[in-house]
Amino acid sequence: MPDETDRVRALEAQVVSLETEVARLREENRRWARLAGTDALTGLPNKISFLRAFVPQTFKTASEEQKSVGLLLVSPDDLGGVNEMHGREAGDQVLKGLGALIQSLIGDAGRLGLLDGSNFVLMVYPADVEDIRGRANMIRARVRTHAFPCAETTTQITVSAGVTVATPVEEDDLQALGEERMSTLSRALFTAKKAGGNRVEVLLERTESEPA
Repeated sequence: MPDETDRVRALEAQVVSLETEVARLREENRRWARLAGTDALTGLPNKISFLRAFVPQTFKTASEEQKSVGLLLVSPDDLGGVNEMHGREAGDQVLKGLGALIQSLIGDAGRLGLLDGSNFVLMVYPADVEDIRGRANMIRARVRTHAFPCAETTTQITVSAGVTVATPVEEDDLQALGEERMSTLSRALFTAKKAGGNRVEVLLERTESEPA
């Protein structure tokens, strides 16, 4: 008959097997979610659906109505520190909580998505630069004081944000314009983080103008 050591080894092998299967199923769920246009962790539109569907659709309306679209890219300043201290699952928990908090703050006023990694994108229409900058600062301030569930405790984080606007015209390639503005947002976000984080940076292209 197997002794106690053999039984423990068998149980450990079963645990490893189950953990491997759980990891496989999670990755499979993520893959199907990506194909469906939804981020599996947050339930938000992913990069593909956001850039290929929501952005061109909104830009088309903005072009027809001759109005501007406000765009915001927001990202945690030190999610890596959370991962190192509490583990990757805790980091995912904080990221999911951040998405839920931002969604609750904007309500139906804008469209929120997760571009990649930990970068949330918000599109508000109609909106000028002052409107979207104000929303960015509101989100930044609320996040700073929020207690996010994290493993068996809570944690606080800060975020940085890049802000820009787009004013599409009829002759624009709307998908290409959307990708250009995403690049603008990335540069603005990089500047905000490089300056120390917990800040909002506005970057406008020459086709846009900021109020005097």
